[in-house]
Amino acid sequence: MFTVSKTAYHRFLSLANQLPVVYLPKSRSWVEGSLLIPDIPVSEGKLMPLQLQLGEVDGTPALLTDRKAADVRPFEVFLLYTAEQQFHREDCPKVVFKMREVKQEEFTVVDGCLALVDNDFADEMKGWALVHIMGRNCSTQSIVTHCNYYQKFTTEEALEEAAKSYGGLK
Repeated sequence: MFTVSKTAYHRFLSLANQLPVVYLPKSRSWVEGSLLIPDIPVSEGKLMPLQLQLGEVDGTPALLTDRKAADVRPFEVFLLYTAEQQFHREDCPKVVFKMREVKQEEFTVVDGCLALVDNDFADEMKGWALVHIMGRNCSTQSIVTHCNYYQKFTTEEALEEAAKSYGGLK
C-alpha cells in the first residue's frame, strides 16, 4: 500500500533502493530470485508508523508494537504482511508475501501496547510488517525480520562470483 505517491511501484523502488546491495549470480533459474532483507518497504502513508520489533511475551515469540491499546477505535484496520524466504529450483531464493487482516481481538496487550503473540514470530526465514489503516490512510511500514540469509550475497566474494557469471567486470 503506497498511498502518498501517484505511482506505487516507483515509490516502492525509490524506498527499496535504500536497502543493502546484493549480488546475485546470472542464472536462468535466478532471474526471478529475491531475498528477504530487513526494512523491505510494504506501505507508505500519512498515518504515523507503528514501531515494530520482534520479541517475547511470557516466553512466546511476539511482534511488539508501540500502538497504545487504549487509543484503538473499532473502525481501525490492521493488515499483517508476512514475507517468507523460500527456495525453488537450483536453490534459487524467492520471497513469498502473504497478507491478512488482524482482528482486534487477536492482539495481546503488553505494557499498554498491542502485540501479536505466536511461535511463528521465531521463524528466522520470515519477516513481518503490521500496517495500520484508517479510512483511505495507512501507516508507513517495512519488514522486521531475524533473517540474515541475504548477507551472504553482500560480500566482496559474492560480488566477484556474480561478476564472473556475467562475464566479468569491465
